[in-house]
Amino acid sequence: MGLGIKVTTRRGSGFSFGSRRGQAAVEVGLMLPWLVIAFVGALDFGFGTYGLIATQNAARAGAEWGSATSSVASNITTNANTQIICNYAIAALEYAPNVGTSVTTCGGSSPISVSPTYNATGHGGIPTLTVSVTYTVNLLAVPGVSLSTLAITRTVEMPVRN
Repeated sequence: MGLGIKVTTRRGSGFSFGSRRGQAAVEVGLMLPWLVIAFVGALDFGFGTYGLIATQNAARAGAEWGSATSSVASNITTNANTQIICNYAIAALEYAPNVGTSVTTCGGSSPISVSPTYNATGHGGIPTLTVSVTYTVNLLAVPGVSLSTLAITRTVEMPVRN
């Protein structure tokens, strides 16, 4: 029991774009630069975060070694003692970007810098040793961003044991 009305639809009426593959290629082309920038930013954030943690560990390791005895701490600024703290810093930063096994000294052209300081009258008259480690991270080059290096400095102060 129909009403006698016949509805027909025509295929191809209106706008027809044919294949959708061209549209997908344009969308990928528009989004790809933004995805690359986000990926590079995530890598740089990871390098910076790892460098921050490793620099803190390097300063802590150097301060622990230097504060072990008062005779070492009071002579901490000698080249031999500073080099030992530098070796601890290099060991802690060994897997950080631009360090590896090629870095053997601190300061100069090295990305690692160490500066120990002995304070005979530290907190409450207790002698303390302060070790400051600076690590320079080389960031990935992003067009339009002028930040190519990031200097991370961490300082640890420990009481000197007798």
